Amino acid sequence: MKKKYWIILAVILLALAVIPIPTGVYEDGGTRVYQALTYKIVDWNRIYTDGGNGIYHKTRVYLIPHCWQPLDSLWEREEESMEHTLRGTVTELHGENVTVSANDPAHTGDFTFSAEALEPLDIQPGSHVMVTYVGSAAETAPKQITAVRWSFDRDSRPASFDGGWMEETPVEEGSDRLPADVVITEIYSNCFFAQPVIPLPYTIKINGVLPDNWCIGDQVKVTYKNQRYNAEIQRAEADLVTIGPSDFELEPGVAYKPVIYLYPEQETEVAVNLKLDGQLTCTYPAYRDGWNVTAQPDGTLTDESGMTYNYLYWEGETDTQYDFSKGFCVPGEETAAFLEKALSQLGLSRREANEFIVYWLPLMQDNPYNIIAFQEDCYRDSAKLVVSPEPDTLIRVFMAWKPSEQQISMEPQDLAAPRRNGFTVVEWGGTMVPIP
Repeated sequence: MKKKYWIILAVILLALAVIPIPTGVYEDGGTRVYQALTYKIVDWNRIYTDGGNGIYHKTRVYLIPHCWQPLDSLWEREEESMEHTLRGTVTELHGENVTVSANDPAHTGDFTFSAEALEPLDIQPGSHVMVTYVGSAAETAPKQITAVRWSFDRDSRPASFDGGWMEETPVEEGSDRLPADVVITEIYSNCFFAQPVIPLPYTIKINGVLPDNWCIGDQVKVTYKNQRYNAEIQRAEADLVTIGPSDFELEPGVAYKPVIYLYPEQETEVAVNLKLDGQLTCTYPAYRDGWNVTAQPDGTLTDESGMTYNYLYWEGETDTQYDFSKGFCVPGEETAAFLEKALSQLGLSRREANEFIVYWLPLMQDNPYNIIAFQEDCYRDSAKLVVSPEPDTLIRVFMAWKPSEQQISMEPQDLAAPRRNGFTVVEWGGTMVPIP
């Protein structure tokens, strides 16, 4: 009989060791705890404000000896591995050490961190950044954090834009009607910036509060008042009157926004000639039997009048028959990730790829699928580029694409690019191909 009691006791102890028993729901947001002798399950649903989104939700298993620690101690362990997002303005740069002044509601004060292990960015004092860090901020001044990722912050709604943009000059003749259809590129509390959907080489600063339902990359239709435009600095400015959804669609067959970057090893006089099998519809700076500019190693271009540019811009119409024998069929919501990988393989720098994606993504991401083929011989034959002095490295990326209601099977392209060496010339552009 005594042996039977021992067996029953052993079964009970074994059950207690392996079967978790609910111990209650906490008022911290709804965290649930299930306790066994050898482990504890915590279904975290905890409200917190330190850079988070309001609720921390994860399910964790804690083994001996941590399973007998109080919930607050386990929460401290969670905080050490938790990721937070800080949005702010760079105030100081000392080598790899960066100081950021917070401008989001979840943070206050200044924060400092090392950017040595982060992706290189062309950060300057005044740049708006979004920093992902782990753990809690040290109680120092400024507060020290461990940053794991960062990027430029194009949505800085808590911060106002106080920088200079345009001189107070009269509206230039013929520019009293800025394009209605634009794509939002940056947002502040008192204004936002946009690029025309029809490719034009300038940026518009639109004064006024952007409603919360609009985000970076949205294509919108706006009306303005007090419009101003300055061709020399490629900038426009106006006050917002109305904003709504845009139904603008690209015209099939037009080569939109091909841009040409020049990166010599030292300051160099460069002549660029484009022989297009078709008609140029827009160029900037003006194409007069070619472009003649002075190019700097960082890509800055200066024309004969002293005007500076980031790149040479052109748009044109051709009857080119694009090659879709190989390519990719990409779900619309996966277009950004696809382009990031593909453009890197094709040799574009992060800045060049970013400019490509910011332009094309809003026109592609809402389609069920996008059929994409990067053009080689047919594009180079229809848009011949002659550069003098001859570049050591030439990278030309031209994307032909068309929307599709259904997924199709395609033989994938092999994507590769020459390694950048010496005087490098880079071009990117694209076109939407008519659907048969």
